[in-house]
Amino acid sequence: MWREPEVPSLHSLASPCYSPPGHYLWDFWLLKHGEGYHLYHLTAPRTLPDPEQRHDVARVRYAFSRDLVGWEDRGLVLEPGAPGSWDDLSIWTGSVIAAHGQFYMLYTGRAAGERGRVQRIGLAVSRDLQHWERWSDRPLLEADPRWYEKAEASPTGNESWRDPYVYYEPQEAMFYAFITARVKEGDPQGRGCIAAARSEDLVTWEVLPPVVAPGHFYEMEVPTVWKGNGRYYLTFSTQAQWYTPEHAEEISPEQPQTGIFYYVSDHLLGPYRPVGKEVLLGTDSGCYTSRTIEGPKGDDVLLTWRSRVPGVEGFAGCLDRPRRIVYHPDGRLALEPYEPAS
Repeated sequence: MWREPEVPSLHSLASPCYSPPGHYLWDFWLLKHGEGYHLYHLTAPRTLPDPEQRHDVARVRYAFSRDLVGWEDRGLVLEPGAPGSWDDLSIWTGSVIAAHGQFYMLYTGRAAGERGRVQRIGLAVSRDLQHWERWSDRPLLEADPRWYEKAEASPTGNESWRDPYVYYEPQEAMFYAFITARVKEGDPQGRGCIAAARSEDLVTWEVLPPVVAPGHFYEMEVPTVWKGNGRYYLTFSTQAQWYTPEHAEEISPEQPQTGIFYYVSDHLLGPYRPVGKEVLLGTDSGCYTSRTIEGPKGDDVLLTWRSRVPGVEGFAGCLDRPRRIVYHPDGRLALEPYEPAS
């Protein structure tokens, strides 16, 4: 039985932080539709002996909000597949979009038979945002060896191909997916990249070369792309220990950060470049991975989850309060407190 951990309630803290009772919340994705916001997030029980074990038991949970602040838990909506399937171990990060009169969710899956070492991307569909069915018993997107590191060529034996973020480009009538991956060549410590793929129907996909491959990080996780103030922005997350020594030296005297980073481009498929110090929310924030969405007032709002919360020992695993994005003329971003519509 899942039960609340013996720590202070996350909801009673000075800085409210949402998670379902008795469960962790970490990577998430959102859709603005109808009367509010539909949140999908990875979840695992807080009774795990070690919070790191959450990755192998992750499921997708659903919550609803009218203002991006107060959330109503609506339970599990996507669980691992049947034994022997490509996604029977755990479900990882994805994204959701409305199209063709229904809703599409790209998600990451891992197989127990491979000990979770290979990541692939599948599709689920829904007509009501609550009930989801797999489109197929096979994945839709896999790492293309023309550009990306496969498990057999990886120094660790793992294959990074996860966290798809779907963006619709109306001028082309085309859907694009931005994906956490690793290029197949170069210093293994710096192979982290953001892959791309495109589709006309969200079912048949063409894998493209990376849109970002700076050679600076081991991994670049959970990309999000949006257009703001005439530019395209890309956020991703990485950890301080994932910097290459060369990039750590390049930014000196600044220190490597764990948190949320951002790049900017004049075009959807890049080239993307870092802005300023490239870090939007660093180690001190306790934040990791983010999504950007239009708020109730029409402004752009950034949400993130937190690994640490004041007053709670250990891993927090909860959704932080949203922040409003401020655009500077030179492309830099700033974050301000978000006030929900009255």
